Amino acid sequence: MASFAKIGFPYDETRDAFIAPKPYNSWILNETTCLWNAPVAMPINENKYSWNESTLSWDIVEKI
Repeated sequence: MASFAKIGFPYDETRDAFIAPKPYNSWILNETTCLWNAPVAMPINENKYSWNESTLSWDIVEKI
C-alpha cells in the first residue's frame, strides 16, 4: 500500500506507510489500506451522513 507523506501523518516503519491521525476513538485501522474505518459501515444510498461517536452510528445530515 503506497501512502504519501502529509503534514501530521506519522510514518509507520512496520507498514511502510504514512498514516492519518485517528479521526475517532472507535475507528479501526485497516491493516491492508492503512486507512481508518468506522466500526459500522456507512449506509450506501442518496443521503449524506456524518459519524456520531456518542452512539457509534451514522447520522443523516439534514438538508438546509
